[in-house]
Amino acid sequence: MKIFMAPSLLSFAYGLVCLWLLPCFMTEPTHLSFPLTYRDAKTSKLQASKSAGLPENLHMKEFIEAGIAMRERMDESRGPASVMGQFSYLKENVGDFYLTISVGNPPQHVILTLDTGSELTWIQCKPCKVCSTSGGPSFSFNNSASYMPIPCVSPLCTQSLGFSSGCSNSSGMCVFQLQYGDGSVDAGYISVDAFHLNGRTSKPIVFGCATIDIDTVPVPTSGIMGLNAGPFSFPSQIFSAGSDVSKKFAYCLPDRYRNLNKGGTILFGEYNITGANFSYTPLVPPYGPVGDLYYFVDMQGISVGDHYMEVKAHMKSESMEVGGTIFDSGTAVTHLMKNLHEKLVSEIRRQTMNLSPFAMNGSASDVCYRVPMNTTELPKLPLVTMHFQSGVDLELGPESLLYPTGYDAQGIVLCLAFISSQSGIPFNIIGNYQQQNYWVEYNLQSSRLGLVKASC
Repeated sequence: MKIFMAPSLLSFAYGLVCLWLLPCFMTEPTHLSFPLTYRDAKTSKLQASKSAGLPENLHMKEFIEAGIAMRERMDESRGPASVMGQFSYLKENVGDFYLTISVGNPPQHVILTLDTGSELTWIQCKPCKVCSTSGGPSFSFNNSASYMPIPCVSPLCTQSLGFSSGCSNSSGMCVFQLQYGDGSVDAGYISVDAFHLNGRTSKPIVFGCATIDIDTVPVPTSGIMGLNAGPFSFPSQIFSAGSDVSKKFAYCLPDRYRNLNKGGTILFGEYNITGANFSYTPLVPPYGPVGDLYYFVDMQGISVGDHYMEVKAHMKSESMEVGGTIFDSGTAVTHLMKNLHEKLVSEIRRQTMNLSPFAMNGSASDVCYRVPMNTTELPKLPLVTMHFQSGVDLELGPESLLYPTGYDAQGIVLCLAFISSQSGIPFNIIGNYQQQNYWVEYNLQSSRLGLVKASC
């Protein structure tokens, strides 16, 4: 039901702020484009200090460093399932890809990580009561002439939303709270302000201005760009209800092996991707207006080389009866339900005995390989293919199957980029590591997800 409230609520916010504060444009852009950066790329503003000890002339040095950094972030954030509003959510959002966008008048630059698993876009604001020490640029709301917190009497606060909201009796303003299972909290004011999109000032966007932010920013960013199908997600808001502009978005993520320092792209609206002939699989229940706002698809099988495994034959969850798999840009590596994960790992082990796979203590993966320090290529693995409804396939080569987790005197350690789903998460999650070198399109208008191979 909540999703059908979007037109009236967004019109309310648009009209209120346009009349009072903003020189809002009257026509919509047909499409938007933003460059994406991998957080461990050379050009990244978020680049962490690199692991010491690797020889400067080491082949794949940057790939290895990025893999170690990713593993460390996963180890730090991996914890129990958590709750965001009524939707289950993983706190393992490691924020691998981000974009820079400007908010407010005069414009302030903020850095947002992409998350198709959440609805509300939120930004760490200042002045702040209890804030993360992530180091990302904050939004000074007092310095924006067009910023407005939403009052409690607004329909934006009194109607049911896809995230936890309520009224602050002390301020009379609408507040939100995201409570995670490990005790971390993100909270603040539901607000509206102008977002500057490809050189144009947008209509007001509803977002969370976080003034309480305790250990929820996984990397030194400003916050999260919510990209799910909820009425207050970024893609749902940027084009008006009833518009002829398609409500869809697509991104292309470069792989970490050969294209670590190559930027990706995210597009919204009536874009035209040259040479991209998408194959589409439908979004299926529990996705939908009265269900869930994750992007659920029907994964029917996984092939390892010529060996095919039917997905449902290895599931023990009622959610697998229809759509038991989601695509999530905010999760790093793919999570598979325990039984399916065990079958996949067992088959990969069987087909890679020539590589002497072994289990490494402390690794989230069940299979790792050691390769010589001077190696110039990833080891050859059988092609792993995920098969979706309508004949859509996601093919995974070594660059989307292996990530470096460390090194020792005997060589570099590469592990499978698949882990077993956490307890309480009754579905598979396809992470951004497996989405590399593909255009992935989310079409909110026709309720389908598209895939096409690309050199991102």
